[in-house]
Amino acid sequence: MDEASLDEIIEAERALAEPDVFEVGSMLGYDERLLLRWATRAGNPSPDAVVDLGCFLGGSTLSLARGVAARDGAPSPIHVYDLFAYGNEYERTWVPDGLPFAVGGSTLPAFERNVRPVRSLLTLHPGDIREQRWDRGPIGTLFVDIAKTWEVADAVWRQFLPALVPGRSIVVQQDLVHWGHPWCAVVMELLADRFEYLGWTWYSSAVYRAVRPIAAGDVPESLLRDVSLDDKLALIERAAERLGEPIGGSVRLTSAFAYAAHGQLGAARDCVAGLRERYTDEAIPHISEGFDYLDDWLSRVESGAIAVT
Repeated sequence: MDEASLDEIIEAERALAEPDVFEVGSMLGYDERLLLRWATRAGNPSPDAVVDLGCFLGGSTLSLARGVAARDGAPSPIHVYDLFAYGNEYERTWVPDGLPFAVGGSTLPAFERNVRPVRSLLTLHPGDIREQRWDRGPIGTLFVDIAKTWEVADAVWRQFLPALVPGRSIVVQQDLVHWGHPWCAVVMELLADRFEYLGWTWYSSAVYRAVRPIAAGDVPESLLRDVSLDDKLALIERAAERLGEPIGGSVRLTSAFAYAAHGQLGAARDCVAGLRERYTDEAIPHISEGFDYLDDWLSRVESGAIAVT
């Protein structure tokens, strides 16, 4: 990235983007979609593979592919990973009118409609990411929106990060700035000397460029088991400081999940209460949803209704 800020880069990309980048149904914010288009068009225009981990209905896929198609140089193969199945009732919101929806049903009808203009660029990999293996060479742009648990995240880091190319590859961690995914902040700070932090954008994507090689052995087999609670908390705080105020508050809220994962539910509640006093929706839009979610989640964990991981 040149001396322009990420905000300036995204604004410049807005004028270049095709209308369907904004029109397709997606949980991604518009700035995140522009970030992905920039990443593959200009952030790293090499012919190395583009990997979309967690495409849902194809909003990220379309943005990544539009960037590839807009290049002056060689195209990249785009590999798309997902279960391709609806997991929750609320996902109905993003389904195009007239297409089938059922929890557990296939997302492919909606996905195929949304990515139709770029379908020829895509290779789909349906199934559990923990059972997938990356053996297709260097990765130029890696978009991660599939790391929703400690275990799934472990599989992602060890399979895909070693394929990054120092000095070229872009990594977009979609959940790093979100309050519910501590493993994203932990791994990127654990490997901080392997990346250059480029910035973040609403609503929860942080972007990095690889600067040093990563081997599978550089990442613990299990972040939950092999990184102590104290170290997790320190790494999360480092990530919060790197992103700055006020959005660092959202990263800090992930500490409550780290406390809970180590059986310290009281400390998790104290964490939520302390951050609720420091941050409001005026400072961080929708952060109150995180506080309320954690209050309910911790109650369910304490009652035995759900497991921590």
